[in-house]
Amino acid sequence: MSKILIALYVLTTSSALVVLKLGSGAGAPISFVNGKVHLNLNLYVASGIILYGVSFLLYMYLISRYELGYIIPIAAAFVYLLIFGASFFIFKEAFTVIKVAGIVLIVAGLILLNLKSTT
Repeated sequence: MSKILIALYVLTTSSALVVLKLGSGAGAPISFVNGKVHLNLNLYVASGIILYGVSFLLYMYLISRYELGYIIPIAAAFVYLLIFGASFFIFKEAFTVIKVAGIVLIVAGLILLNLKSTT
């Protein structure tokens, strides 16, 4: 069950970030015009906010039920991996040697976190 919930958390968090980025083409969703707050919401921004809300609820459930030292690194690593892929394929951002090295280190960290201890 925890793997399904982690996967849902990772997907909703990553999707929220991608959708919010897509919606930010028209500028920041909140701005100040003549001293007043102006909301610049579009479908992408609204969807991103909803996805983040679902993501937050999943996050709260996960950290209340499972080991924090396991859930957070695993979830964060998978979010980074998905965002890295989305930034390349959707937003056409460049891969650099440093970015690829970072991803390799994240994957290595995932492997180390999931090794069974012999002690």
